[in-house]
Amino acid sequence: MNEGLRWARAFRPVLYVAPMTQLAPEDYSDDELLEMLNPAQLAELDRQIGDMFGAEGVDRAEALFAMANVYSLRAAERDEVSALAMLQLAAAMRRRAEIMIAARN
Repeated sequence: MNEGLRWARAFRPVLYVAPMTQLAPEDYSDDELLEMLNPAQLAELDRQIGDMFGAEGVDRAEALFAMANVYSLRAAERDEVSALAMLQLAAAMRRRAEIMIAARN
């Protein structure tokens, strides 16, 4: 199993998958994807992302953006439930990266 899929599955219990409507997972905006999570789920997801990147010596915001792009691309290869979870993870990574960049400025 590749590293990305193993990492996404580690987050799967945290992620909430809303019932599918007419939209495909990739048609949701980051805000819509994150609104599907309750505050406790979003906080836990953010904590886990922070734990994963907390000890890195590289520019973490850029690393988060890069990982988010990988997850967004890989989501297209998955079933709808897995794709939605991966896209939620990517949205949370982008959100955290934007907060980190804003804090620098």
